[in-house]
Amino acid sequence: MLLLITKQAASTDQFSRQYNTSCTTCHTAFPKLNDIGLAFKDAGFQFSEEDASFIATPQTLLSLPVTGVRTSRMAFRSPAYATPLSSITNLEMRALQQKYFHELSTAGTQISSLPFPHHFYLSLALDVDERTEKRSDQRSLRFAKFDGDTVLEVAGNYYAAYPRDQIVPHQRVRQTLEDILLPVLKVLLAYFEANPDVHGYVLEVSHHVQGRVLGVSCETAENVALALPQHSAVKLVAAQNSHERQALLGEVQLFLNSKPITLPPAGNPR
Repeated sequence: MLLLITKQAASTDQFSRQYNTSCTTCHTAFPKLNDIGLAFKDAGFQFSEEDASFIATPQTLLSLPVTGVRTSRMAFRSPAYATPLSSITNLEMRALQQKYFHELSTAGTQISSLPFPHHFYLSLALDVDERTEKRSDQRSLRFAKFDGDTVLEVAGNYYAAYPRDQIVPHQRVRQTLEDILLPVLKVLLAYFEANPDVHGYVLEVSHHVQGRVLGVSCETAENVALALPQHSAVKLVAAQNSHERQALLGEVQLFLNSKPITLPPAGNPR
């Protein structure tokens, strides 16, 4: 029996590496197969290229600090949103984190109280299921270096789920930009717009996409990131309508699963 389980585990690891996906894509309680796992078995242990792309673990732009699920004791404490100093290895960034720790914590509290269309949590880990997220570390506001500049980095999980067959990638990116990234950026600017220590901002949020894999309903995650300098952040937040925001997108960087993406004008289906 032990030998059988060992072989099954080895096969599962090989599958995960081959398709760059989690073991839970095909398993609920190992070694029991879920509906996708059964369909994968019936298909001769093969995914189409499109399905393989859909289930692949999304890449992140940010290098997130190591984190973990909070203990039940920690879960009952008041939420904290600024990354602890001990998690920041760059001494210059750690000094800024300490200097502005109160502002970061206050901004995080304000962000978490915003009325988003769907549940949103600041988080040090992307692509986390909501039940786990409620017990996870939300201390994601931190100073960091990005392309040589000193920036504020923020990460979080947004529990909107977009239908893949109805909303194309650039439309999903735009929706999360407008629903989450811009409101978060607006809060950050209220605290750091005139701060000479802050050169820019990098925000990354994971949202969900609904689709089908081998005919089975499936939900996966995508990571949307926005990187921009301070002066562009001010102009983007001040924009009065979608046309003004569109004109400013050339000054910012947008990423989907760590790859650059360009947004066409709103309403363009391509």
